[in-house]
Formats: sequence, C-alpha cells, structure tokens
Amino acid sequence: MSPFSIVLRTLRARFELAQGEFAARLGYRQSYISALECGSKLPKEAALVQRIVRVLDLDSADEASLREAFEVSRHFSLPQRGAPAAAYHLCAQFSELLPTLSPAEAKALSAMLEVFRHSDRTTACASRTLKRVEETPM
Repeated sequence: MSPFSIVLRTLRARFELAQGEFAARLGYRQSYISALECGSKLPKEAALVQRIVRVLDLDSADEASLREAFEVSRHFSLPQRGAPAAAYHLCAQFSELLPTLSPAEAKALSAMLEVFRHSDRTTACASRTLKRVEETPM
C-alpha cells in the first residue's frame, strides 16, 4: 500500500464514513476510492487532496500529512529526460529491488540517499561515481 492509501483509509475510518458515502461526498465512484485505499491506483490530481481537505474539514496537521502522502505516492517516470545511461540501469535495479525491501532495509536505503542528497560533493566527484557505475557490469 502507498502512504496515500494508508492516510486516506485512516482518515475515512476516523471520520466513521463508509467508503460509498465518502466517495459520494467527494464526487468520485466508490470503486475509485477503494482502488486508492488498496493501493491498486495511485492518486493523480492534487484536486482530490483539496476535496478531501474540504469534505472532512481537516486541520492543518492532517492536511499536511495528506499532502505529503500524496506527493510521495504519485507515480514517477524515472529517470528524467537527459539522464545518463547509468541512471536508467540504476532505476531498473531499484524497480526490481524496492518491492522486496523490508521496512528496515527501506529505512537504511533512505538514510543512505539522504547522505548523498545533503553531501557537499563536487560535480567532479559525482562524475567519477557515475563513470564507475557505467563501468560496472550489471
């Protein structure tokens, strides 16, 4: 299940709304809300979040939680255009590996990525790393 699925289901349950009633208030089909809650569909439009905030009259903390869950649960097309070939290989590896990770492994991988994101590595260092990745047989 996606973070959005979890937050959506939790909010609906907290407000004691049946899925059909919730869907009707939002202006969506019950089957769509079910698919979102089960994680078989990912949220596409920010307007859905606005509707949920309005219909449930969410406080700022719940709204922030819902928005964050929406942002991390959207489908991403990776790598972005113009990325080097190594990025495609890395994304393919992640795509294969991510569904099998335990929560502890996912947390460790996330921490490692944060180190890369916040480090003061130079462009030259990043280029050397990419070159090594390109040279590594897959």
